Amino acid sequence: MKSKDSSRAAHPALTLLFCTRWSDAFGLIHHMSEELLGAERAQRLLDVCGDRAAVRDEIRETVDVLYSLGTHDAGALALAWSMLACRPSYPPGFRAVLTQLQYALDAADLDADLDVDVRERLRIWWAAGAGDYAREKRSTFAVTVAVLAGEIEKESMLEPVKPVEPAEWFRTSCLWPTLTVMPAARATKLNNHNKPFQEILDKALPLVCARGLAEARKRLGYEFPHGETALSVLFKDLREGDPVKIRPTILVGTPGCGKSRMVRQFAKAIGLQHVHRYDGASAGDGQFGGTSKGWSNTEASVPARAVLASRTGNPLVFIDELDKCSGGRSSLNGSLTSALLPFLEAETAKSYRDQSLDCELDLSMASYICTANDVSVLPDYLRDRFRIVRVPAPRLVDLPLLAASIMEDLAREDVERVGDEPLAPDELMVIAKAWEKAGFSMRKLQKIVLATLEARDAYAMRH
Repeated sequence: MKSKDSSRAAHPALTLLFCTRWSDAFGLIHHMSEELLGAERAQRLLDVCGDRAAVRDEIRETVDVLYSLGTHDAGALALAWSMLACRPSYPPGFRAVLTQLQYALDAADLDADLDVDVRERLRIWWAAGAGDYAREKRSTFAVTVAVLAGEIEKESMLEPVKPVEPAEWFRTSCLWPTLTVMPAARATKLNNHNKPFQEILDKALPLVCARGLAEARKRLGYEFPHGETALSVLFKDLREGDPVKIRPTILVGTPGCGKSRMVRQFAKAIGLQHVHRYDGASAGDGQFGGTSKGWSNTEASVPARAVLASRTGNPLVFIDELDKCSGGRSSLNGSLTSALLPFLEAETAKSYRDQSLDCELDLSMASYICTANDVSVLPDYLRDRFRIVRVPAPRLVDLPLLAASIMEDLAREDVERVGDEPLAPDELMVIAKAWEKAGFSMRKLQKIVLATLEARDAYAMRH
């Protein structure tokens, strides 16, 4: 933050344009408003600063209170507080502040150099309000810094992107490998329950190709240091530039070791933006393979639904907690384990007759990754068709890398977490003790790291 220059931009809202993080802006405007707000409201803002949802509600009330005072100074502070509610991911939220910010700047008596600097920063806010950075999850303050540093195109997305309709998308020429999963020659007329599948009927669907595997492997090794061996097995199935196809695999490990998250992050890293998750623990029959077309609640098979949802010919079907499914092979309504079999063999998957769609589908390029705590409870005929890969529990030595990756996740989910300082050695020591008591569970570690950051925020705001 340029403290010398920003102090000369007398209007508090213009001063906030120089902040590099949301938390910096909050601390600065809180200090500037404390006397006018009164001790009680100022303290209430600090008390909820660790709860992002609560602090936003409190900020809205603060803005209303300041505007109700009816003075110039209170109005200027209210505008500054309103800036904290602006998010690039929600462009309409800028409408309440941009015109007022522009008026404040045009009315300000600033030195020439400072005026140019403030206008450049405000131009980025205008661009954010126009939706230029709608895909950014960081705060507007952080985005401004990134744009000025050249990390983000200054003129990004000035022309609005026209959304592509599925029908139009399918008419365009395709330069990548494709697969017609649902050929019309092998299909009967779709009923009302399956009308959405009309979109992929007799259409050549793209096959997602693996890209940037070296970088993906490096990044995932950083995020899952304890799962490096398991990841190396999965990456052996892939070739740079070739369509993604993973051998049927079961990741086995103790509860909380991060198996499910590893599957999702692996898929995202290799270019599969859609992962179709199926909950094995809630499966008590064979509906994974679809239900009869004659039933009133007929439903297509899970792999067919994955193709439709992803609009690709090689989706990833993720079956979580496969060992928790109930129902044996001879159950009246079938079982998940028996319903899986036709999809795991290339020959049968290539011509799978979906009983709900009443169509012969080519599902030979779909991939299946499952998680389980114990594969000994699974039938032999299923274990023989899956590659079983063990994911060890994380260790104390993995904590620095794991905690850092959790902080990155928190920043992606909450823009206000972008720019958080790395965990200090003393914080890691406290986290290590709590994590050890929690049995080295990754789920528990996420909660412990978040609690540590919230405690840090609360301490910082009180001092």
